[in-house]
Amino acid sequence: RPDGVASIKPKSVKKKLKDKKFAAGVERNEVHEGARLLEVDLTEHIQMLIDALRPHAAELGLEGTGS
Repeated sequence: RPDGVASIKPKSVKKKLKDKKFAAGVERNEVHEGARLLEVDLTEHIQMLIDALRPHAAELGLEGTGS
């Protein structure tokens, strides 16, 4: 993504999670289990994860190529 995690939406992440090559090290069942444990739907859980990553984008290499 040109702007990294800055503008990513949960809908995009949910679609990409269907591709095994996207975030290959991520256990899909753990993402779903996290949502279940927090008692939120998957979209809300993914948004919380995005929000948590944004302040740390540069140090995680998620700031994108257009920055």
